[in-house]
Amino acid sequence: MGGFDLGALDAESWRLILAGLVVTCKLAAVSLFFASLVGIVVGTARWADLPVLRQLMWLYVEIARNTPPLVQILFWYFSASVLLPEWAFLPLRDAGYEFSAAALALSLYHGAFMGEVFRAGLNSIHAGQFQAARALGMNFWQLMTRIVAPQVARIAAPPMVNEAVALVKSTSLALAIGLAELTYQYKHIDNFMFRGVEALVVVTAIYLTLCLILSQFGRLLAIRFSHTRATRKSVPSAT
Repeated sequence: MGGFDLGALDAESWRLILAGLVVTCKLAAVSLFFASLVGIVVGTARWADLPVLRQLMWLYVEIARNTPPLVQILFWYFSASVLLPEWAFLPLRDAGYEFSAAALALSLYHGAFMGEVFRAGLNSIHAGQFQAARALGMNFWQLMTRIVAPQVARIAAPPMVNEAVALVKSTSLALAIGLAELTYQYKHIDNFMFRGVEALVVVTAIYLTLCLILSQFGRLLAIRFSHTRATRKSVPSAT
């Protein structure tokens, strides 16, 4: 048994790692998109003055946040065919069942956290702004796009990016249902090519790079929003 040697990874190993990276990025992108939609819906529902809907969303958030993401992936993988109606299940199956089950579970899991972030952003807006918008005759869509969205984006964007980093790391759990993402490919290389240490180093470096890029993006967003806010405050009011 030789020592550590990245050069021992042959062309097939690198092909598997690259294929796993593509699946990981695709899973992260799809899950992030739907998790953001879930977060906006859940956050708005928990913020709105609709008691029954708020309680239902509270229950969903508590269940999602207090069960492990791996359990949720396994749950949807084994239960989707039973719980979902045929019109919802068949597209998931046709799109690749392992991928769809993982994306569904990660979207619901991280969507719960994003919902709380979005709700916090909504709660930070002073009630007087809503009253002023109504006095000006704004409808709900104008209120949300012109008043709410810019302020919520400034507050929620950095923690949303942090949640995106967590989601990228969570994609590795899809190994449990046989999705050929990065961690799955590492295990394959370890089992059949006996170069698991080298493959694991490469896979770890890839995850680290992806998460650092997202983290840096979050820091740039925070700086940008802070600069914009400071600029607005520094502009003298008209007299």
